[in-house]
Amino acid sequence: MSQSPEPSPSQGTLSGSQPSTHFLHVPDSAPGDSSRNLILCFDGTGNTFSGSNADTNVVKLLHKLDRNAPNQFHYYQTGIGTYDVKKTTVDETPTASFRGKIAMKLDQGFGTGFDAHVMAGYRFLMRYYESGDKIFMFGFSRGAFTAKFLARMIHTVGLLCRGNEEMVPFAYRLYQRYLAGQIQKFKDKRQGTVYDKTSTKDPVKSKSMQNDEIAVFSNTFCRKEQKINHETGEVDEDNIQVFFLGMWDCVNSVKVLERAAERPMGCIGTAKYVRHAVAVDERRVKFKPALLAQDIRANAEDPRKDPHEHHEDIKEVWFPGCHGDVGGGYPAGASKKSDKRLHEAKDIDSGLVQMSDIPLAWMIHELEQLPTMIVWRKPLVEKLWQRIHKHKHQALRGAIHDSLRFGSCADWYTVLFWKILERFPFIKRWELGETDWKLIGRPLNKGAARDIPSDATLHESLIWRLQNVDEYSPSNNHGGKSSTPCLSREAEFEDLEAGKESFQGHRVFKFKGLLKNSEAPKSLMQVTARAID
Repeated sequence: MSQSPEPSPSQGTLSGSQPSTHFLHVPDSAPGDSSRNLILCFDGTGNTFSGSNADTNVVKLLHKLDRNAPNQFHYYQTGIGTYDVKKTTVDETPTASFRGKIAMKLDQGFGTGFDAHVMAGYRFLMRYYESGDKIFMFGFSRGAFTAKFLARMIHTVGLLCRGNEEMVPFAYRLYQRYLAGQIQKFKDKRQGTVYDKTSTKDPVKSKSMQNDEIAVFSNTFCRKEQKINHETGEVDEDNIQVFFLGMWDCVNSVKVLERAAERPMGCIGTAKYVRHAVAVDERRVKFKPALLAQDIRANAEDPRKDPHEHHEDIKEVWFPGCHGDVGGGYPAGASKKSDKRLHEAKDIDSGLVQMSDIPLAWMIHELEQLPTMIVWRKPLVEKLWQRIHKHKHQALRGAIHDSLRFGSCADWYTVLFWKILERFPFIKRWELGETDWKLIGRPLNKGAARDIPSDATLHESLIWRLQNVDEYSPSNNHGGKSSTPCLSREAEFEDLEAGKESFQGHRVFKFKGLLKNSEAPKSLMQVTARAID
């Protein structure tokens, strides 16, 4: 990957070094006329703009973008369940208002309006995209799933030519059928076209299926981009691909999509660069993560489905905390709903530093490494680095917001609702088996921790918390028949960014193995923990 100009050694650091004047290389002007940035932001379930530090990382990142940059366009969508997707007026009768509130609750609980959220983002791209533009997408929670779904839909079905608004639902339904394995292959014969209905559970577009229904639809109605074929070196035409997809704790809790499937979807075509921050401590059954690791491992036997073979750069990194501790949405410092007025600052960039600020800073740091630059409001980005550097222990030691624990972050009836769902017999979830991810309903979840793959990537803030916070002892394991916690104090990790100063504060680690006894040599985790102090 191309590197940006040399950053400050203390860029975004959690270590004790002194900050420099500039913490992030930010261009003073927009990209050249030939390159525009289209930035789409999808907020989390039930989340919308508040203008306070209780906003999610989606809003906080959008707040730091330069919206006056002439070649940068921005789109923001409030979270699923925050508005009635069928509503066409603002002023309405009491009866219509009541129906709208019911629709919003259903959408928030089951994602019944998921299609409308996807198609709204699709229409934005259809209206504004021009050849050569770079598409950036960001999302939290089900907003992250919306962004990922949209990115894959665009690359699979295609982006309709401008003005074809009426065709958008057809494109969406075609992609739905594709995911369900219900595609039609065409056989051209002189006497006419014969439809050969095939049932394929392979959701990855294969070069061997040039004449299927999706290809015909795409070649007829959608725009194409010229791309270099890395196998032949020739220039091919292909569907548009998202440049960057950034997600905070992506979950697939969408009722209309929760159906039995042979395996998770393939990664190919998601985006050229994908970054996903995942929460270690979230336990709710309706918030199981939609991991890229699931997609990659489940399809590992087919080289066509390996994203590395298609020159896609994917990073999925685990952070400490629950769902909102990674994606934001809680007032800084508040551990209970009753604390909200005491800790919620009216300025997005004010107040205490919180756990979710670290995944936000990591996402911005990853964007800085790209060859194509986003145009930021420079003072706001530097303020974030300075606040994290000055108050790093507020973020590292922040309270975890556990929605399954009374008195933690929600009203008692909300906690009770989530606890009931943990024992609901008809909710299925993806769990890691011995060799693959499996869709299961039993045993019941009962607040069980998320499975962490043995090849997972861990952020250094997680390593620090394991070593320095005595009461922090997550029960996650590697799935299958394993019952031994994989994030214990005796665990050993390998630093993947050793010696790279620009990654200070955002170094990542892999599992190196479990120490056999407490007398074993000091682990890399212990060395790292002291370095951050």
